[in-house]
Amino acid sequence: MTQRYYITDREMAEGEQGFEAMLAHAYAQKERVRCLCRRDADLDLYITRRHDQHVLARWPGTGALHAPHCDHYEAPDHLTGLGQVRGSAILDDAETGEITLRFAFPLSRGAARAAPAALTNDKPDVKATGQRLTIRGLLHYLWDRAQLTHWHPRMAGKRNWYIVRRQLLQAAHGCKARGMALGDVLYVPETFRLDDRDAIAGRRLGVLQPARASKDAIMILIDEVKGIEPARYGEKIMIRHLPDWPFLMDEDMARRFHKRFAVEEELWRSDEREGHLIIAASFAISPSGLPQLIESAVMPVSRAWLPYESVEDLALVTKAVSDRRRFVKGLRYNLVSGTPIASLTLTDTGSEATAIHLARSLPDPAYDDAVAVLMKTIGVTHRAWRLGDPLPASAPHGSHTATTAPAPSPHPGSVH
Repeated sequence: MTQRYYITDREMAEGEQGFEAMLAHAYAQKERVRCLCRRDADLDLYITRRHDQHVLARWPGTGALHAPHCDHYEAPDHLTGLGQVRGSAILDDAETGEITLRFAFPLSRGAARAAPAALTNDKPDVKATGQRLTIRGLLHYLWDRAQLTHWHPRMAGKRNWYIVRRQLLQAAHGCKARGMALGDVLYVPETFRLDDRDAIAGRRLGVLQPARASKDAIMILIDEVKGIEPARYGEKIMIRHLPDWPFLMDEDMARRFHKRFAVEEELWRSDEREGHLIIAASFAISPSGLPQLIESAVMPVSRAWLPYESVEDLALVTKAVSDRRRFVKGLRYNLVSGTPIASLTLTDTGSEATAIHLARSLPDPAYDDAVAVLMKTIGVTHRAWRLGDPLPASAPHGSHTATTAPAPSPHPGSVH
């Protein structure tokens, strides 16, 4: 259904003539916009400017308050790994909308300038793991914030790397880490085109200037893995949109990489024709001009660029897409694999969203107890799902109606 908003002094539908002009006016006046998806809550949004566009964004912690059918809806944090890191590793400024991210990995190598022995910081130790984002946690956060975890039937066939890249760059806007704008250290390569390779290489030099200017500077790559091939002294990760810029691994690093990501690689290879393997990696630039891999994480995604972590998870995502359902895919961020999360949350089941939990085929009392606790999360309906099960029925088309609410008072603070 069409999103409706209260902007300045009038109600408007998204896409209505004059909508962009009203957003620009409200942005200049530093006014909030109200989402009209629900009658019983004051759901203010703020306006930010990203890549020469005005974008409406929800205020921190309000996603679950929106109606499930609303584009600004998010499942309750504690159904996924977001609940563990919000407020500690992810710090939201409710006044400005700015987000500070606390990383468990460095953005400078310092005097030692040595790659960490662990290759990835995703395996937790005895300490609390929600205090800082691992590199996998960062990848999940940006994928979530970019709404690449959201699905609607109208998205079918419309996602490609151009869209994914654009959404990730927009998601990084307004985020800071270690005192720097995340966008300044995040490298998401543009779609590679052979006939434009020289111009692309020139633009790459400009984007990589922070890492080229200092041998200690570290940047973060997000792209798709094209393949992992033998190299002269180990192996090399071929990046889909960087065909001339491989990430080299010596034999020891390659061994540890394959051991750590054995499950993800197996899932990717089993769905190689349809799916993709996303890599997030921190890197520096070596004296040779090639990237030096420091820490990494990989994430299998489906043909529709929706993340999954098991065969059953992929089957559920595939069924939800083929059944033309609306949903939000859950991600685990820093959580270990033994901690349950809601695999996805259906947002087309009426006034209350429905969280879908994967049921394990083999008995596991500790895991089952943890799922039972998770399924007590209020604000959503819960269902367990096994291969072959139908999904809960969707609400009749047109059963959701957006309603007006009292006009919001102007907010004096900046919303940049």
